[in-house]
Amino acid sequence: MSIEVGRFHDLHEAELAAALLRSAGIRAEVADHHLIGMDPLMQRAVGGLRVMAPDDEAADARAILARVQAGEFVSDAPDDLPSAAGAPGRDAGLALGVLAAPWAVAGMLGARRSVSARRRFAPLAIILLVALLVGLPLVLRIMA
Repeated sequence: MSIEVGRFHDLHEAELAAALLRSAGIRAEVADHHLIGMDPLMQRAVGGLRVMAPDDEAADARAILARVQAGEFVSDAPDDLPSAAGAPGRDAGLALGVLAAPWAVAGMLGARRSVSARRRFAPLAIILLVALLVGLPLVLRIMA
């Protein structure tokens, strides 16, 4: 029979804790993860996500989770992921998206007297907006 060894407020944290326990040889699982995956608002209703382990492995599982909470597995090594702060396409794409959004909305809404023109140009406005938001950051990244 399985008993609760930890309770988490986030699905990702619960899955990471269960994976850590499984890597230590403990048969851990996240209870109700399918329910939370379908309806994240149910997370509060069920009181968070429970990480469950067999009775005979529960003490070891709680000890490992206590070591995690104490920060024993924290590393001082820097991350090897590149920083997104210096990406030139991100800021340019955001600026163009903000500038193009009113134009696209105006193209979709149009004037009352030109209903047929509005319907003709709405798909063009959407296509151009997507092209600006997707294509320009890619071009700027290639040029950089």
